[in-house]
Amino acid sequence: MKSIYIERDNYLEITDLNEFNIKHILECGQIFRYKQAENGYKIYCKDMLIEVCCQKDGVKIFGKNLDFVKKYFDLQNNYANIKSDLLKSNLMKKAIDYGYGIRILNQDPFETLISFIISANNNIPRIKKIIEGICVRFGENKGDYYAFPTLDSLAHASVQDFMDLGCGYRSEYLVHTISTLLSGFDLDGLFSMDTLEARNKLMKLKGVGRKVADCVLLFAYHKTDVFPTDTWIVQLYKDLTSEDKPALFISNYFSKIFNVNSGYAQQYLFYEKMNNRGEKNG
Repeated sequence: MKSIYIERDNYLEITDLNEFNIKHILECGQIFRYKQAENGYKIYCKDMLIEVCCQKDGVKIFGKNLDFVKKYFDLQNNYANIKSDLLKSNLMKKAIDYGYGIRILNQDPFETLISFIISANNNIPRIKKIIEGICVRFGENKGDYYAFPTLDSLAHASVQDFMDLGCGYRSEYLVHTISTLLSGFDLDGLFSMDTLEARNKLMKLKGVGRKVADCVLLFAYHKTDVFPTDTWIVQLYKDLTSEDKPALFISNYFSKIFNVNSGYAQQYLFYEKMNNRGEKNG
């Protein structure tokens, strides 16, 4: 496989922009802790900062740990092959043409879990604001940004604390889930489980339904046989079939079509549908 990057002394240089578009990656619903900078984006993951600089001659990615950066952006995975396989379905051409540079990030399980509990029945600007508030209130001050809080730093966070930060009814879910994790619920253990077992375990946590569980499995554990289904995907299915079906049915429907590439298909379809919301697909 031909690499899409060159490793320099203190940064990675992306050499194939057909396989990496930072706007696509950040705006396809998988991450909430980032902001635009003068020449690109600043991305925050756990206690780390990654800077992506977009120039006319290419993209440079700066981070203290370049091995972490490679894994985080899934740079050793061949997305050209994934897209080629997905394009066997006529459903995918428009979506892949639109979001060609998407890559699924490898995020921290705890941060992803907390973030997607907050995301339920919420909108992206508000989710970002709530998560930033949690980082400022409970995370370590790193100078010009705040780290995502550790489990221990959230151990004494109360329902009222989360209410004050705008979490609403999700506040009780967060406190209950944090307590369960402190009591020994092993997030790292999910890496070695198959998808069904890992999903069932996640859904024992308060505030984690099928959609949240599948988002965590895809964005933190890279279990790509899941197909997270939200209102955009429900609408896409209705546009395709003229049928009203529940999210669970739709998730299983697409998972059967795309199998181990379901998560990739979902990201392309979701991104295109969300950005071209008034248009019919197909």
